Amino acid sequence: MSRIATFPLVLALTAVLAVLLLASCAHKEPEVDFKPIQLNWRALSEAAEAHPEKDACVIAITSQIMRDSLVRASRFESLDYDVNFEIRGENLEFEGICKNSGAGSTTECRFSAVCSGAQNVVVKFHNGD
Repeated sequence: MSRIATFPLVLALTAVLAVLLLASCAHKEPEVDFKPIQLNWRALSEAAEAHPEKDACVIAITSQIMRDSLVRASRFESLDYDVNFEIRGENLEFEGICKNSGAGSTTECRFSAVCSGAQNVVVKFHNGD
């Protein structure tokens, strides 16, 4: 076989190898189990708004809510909460209620949280009981 005749064969084999390489490297991204939420924070006092741990508590609470199985399994496409917070003793206490229409009695639509620093946050969901 002459060199000119083998060139198309080499070119075709290179193209096939390139396609196989790309196909083997390509992978489907795993689906993310994510529920969009919106939290509207409202301090009930200036002292609560100025609390030195407020920002860290808000971030930690948001993270816990987003990971909670009740929230991820909710029948609502997204969840919108009004969250009031106040200082109680040395802690910040939070109460969140869904603004979603028809969500009043669902467990994922009411929560309370106590924060005594970003590393010590407890979030509990309840249906108003």
